[in-house]
Amino acid sequence: MRISVVAQAAAATVLMLTVAACGTQEVELTSGRAQPLVGSASTASADESAELAAAQQAEEATAAAEATAAAEAQAKAAAEAKAKAASKAKAAAAAKAAAAKKAKAAAAAKAKAAAAKKAKAAAAAKAKAAAAAKARAAVKPVVTSVYFKNCDAARAAGAAPVHRGDPGYARHLDRDGDGVGCE
Repeated sequence: MRISVVAQAAAATVLMLTVAACGTQEVELTSGRAQPLVGSASTASADESAELAAAQQAEEATAAAEATAAAEAQAKAAAEAKAKAASKAKAAAAAKAAAAKKAKAAAAAKAKAAAAKKAKAAAAAKAKAAAAAKARAAVKPVVTSVYFKNCDAARAAGAAPVHRGDPGYARHLDRDGDGVGCE
């Protein structure tokens, strides 16, 4: 649209110069007197100068239109580059978020594995304690009628602590009721 406006202005200028050139007469000074030049030479030179001026203006208008088009193309290219950079930044942010999510999942899995390992170790320790208690019960000689008046008597006999089910265990020796007397 800008190019057509510039071209119309150039055409109007050419027309005005042509009309102005046709209405004037050139003069020649000969022996001190001014005499008008008659003939096609003066009209031709005026027409040529008008055409040259019009051509020059048309070239200037074309150059201005090309410069405007180049500036618009450059602005469009800059906008495209900015959009591409924004797209790359968005992709990088998405990749970073995915990596953070993956790292969080890995940390949760590691914590779960550690908790399972701890639970397994606790179960093994409990089983070991139960086996030790069973072995200890098997080693003690079976005495059916043992009675301790108090914990001092149980300690003196070497039986303290006395567990529920062991010979000599009585409720009066187990003050907290946990199954182990003379703790």
